[in-house]
Amino acid sequence: MEKENKLRPPYASSGVADAVLDLFRRIVPKKIDTKFIVENNIATQNNAFTATDLVKWLGITDNDGNVKEEVMSKLRLVGEEREKYIRGLVESSYKDLFSKVHVSEAKKDDVVNYFVHNHKFGTAQAKYAAALFLHLCHKYNIVVSEELKKKTHTGSSEIKNREKKNSLKKSKKEEGNQENNSNKDIGDNKYIVSIYGENTSFKFPINNVSDFEDMEAILKIIKKKLS
Repeated sequence: MEKENKLRPPYASSGVADAVLDLFRRIVPKKIDTKFIVENNIATQNNAFTATDLVKWLGITDNDGNVKEEVMSKLRLVGEEREKYIRGLVESSYKDLFSKVHVSEAKKDDVVNYFVHNHKFGTAQAKYAAALFLHLCHKYNIVVSEELKKKTHTGSSEIKNREKKNSLKKSKKEEGNQENNSNKDIGDNKYIVSIYGENTSFKFPINNVSDFEDMEAILKIIKKKLS
């Protein structure tokens, strides 16, 4: 097959695969390259190639990463019609595998060995390629054996890593905002002492020792109420 000579089977994580196929619901990309993948938080720089390999393999883009408009328009469909179309992409792109491995009766090792024998993959790459293939079969209702229905994928580690990274960014941003707000309160004063209580709120600017007098007076009143 011409595809076999030019392209290598993809071995993206299931999370990356789902993110790539779902992005057409919200944007209309003209080109999908590694830069696009990283900027849209689909995969890290080191793993971005797994996403571009996938869209090339499925025939969504050409070898230069240009998106095929007729394919993109179908990926914007919803419901069963969309699933049926993607199922067709999977069946077409993995046509050689389907012809050599009877997936309705096969074991996981049969699929892994297909990638080893036919694409010269190492064991680790072959396992990831098999896992992605089985994920696509499961998600788009392609009949496979009971053995192949068992969970075989490592999961969406890319998505989890992105969420963790975004969470850290959000926390740092919130800390920065709190610090900025604190600086606004201080203004030209050296210190601000705030006291909050029931129906009570006081802020005391402290620039020198004498500024403590007003604060001490308020503290005596609070102490008396608590006694």
